[in-house]
This record gives sequence, structure tokens and C-alpha cells, in this order.
Amino acid sequence: MVVMEIEANHNSPDFVSRFIDCLFYHGAFFDCIEDCMDKETRESMESTFFVPAIKNIVAAEGDDRKCRNVTVDVWKAYFSRFEFEEVDLSETALYQASLVAEEFRCGKSCTFERKGMSLIVGWKGTPVQSISLFKFD
Repeated sequence: MVVMEIEANHNSPDFVSRFIDCLFYHGAFFDCIEDCMDKETRESMESTFFVPAIKNIVAAEGDDRKCRNVTVDVWKAYFSRFEFEEVDLSETALYQASLVAEEFRCGKSCTFERKGMSLIVGWKGTPVQSISLFKFD
């Protein structure tokens, strides 16, 4: 099973922690789309996707909050409870991801690093997405 997840903790009950994580995560995305997209597309994405998500993460509480992303470490612990075991991504996969990114105008700003057996994709070093593989033990 392949799990791709936002690599941020938007589920913290502590407002300050949630706000700071949201700030860094969305700041990286804003920087990315500003570098890689034209102004009209960027503004459309910001207003359609990012503004509602940020409002929900920062301002909503209880059942009203829908954005509850967690980091890859939380997913690993969760799946281990159901006897899933993580599968190591190969170095070849990491190398191929780097090659693909280099084909794009903004690809040099993408970062790829290992976190245990998972791949963390980032923008200028800020984690944005995690990719993990699991198999049923």
C-alpha cells in the first residue's frame, strides 16, 4: 500500500503549535506556486484551496475542523497497530524522483530526503509531502 500524506501536523490540540505548523507548511506552498505558476493560476489556487484550508486549520475547533493532517510518524504507528510493516523505498526511487524534478523549471527547489524508510518531498527544505510503502505482515 502506498501512502501519500501532507507532512505536517495540523491536528494538534494546541493552537500555537497548529498555527506554526500551518504557517510553515502553507508558506512553502505559497513560495512554490509563486515560483512555478503564473499570477492568475496562483491567485486562483490560493483562494480556492489554501484560504479555506488555512481558515479551517487555524480558526475551527472540534467537529468544525476538517483538516487534521498528521506526519508520517503518526501513520507508521497507526498502521503498525494493524500489523502493517513499512517497506523501504529504494535509493533508485529517490534518484528517479530527483531526475524528474530536474526536468521542471522550478525542480531545483524541490528537496528529497529519507525519514526512516519513507521519502519526504519538500520545497526548499520545508517538508510538504511524505510517501511511504506498507505491506501486510
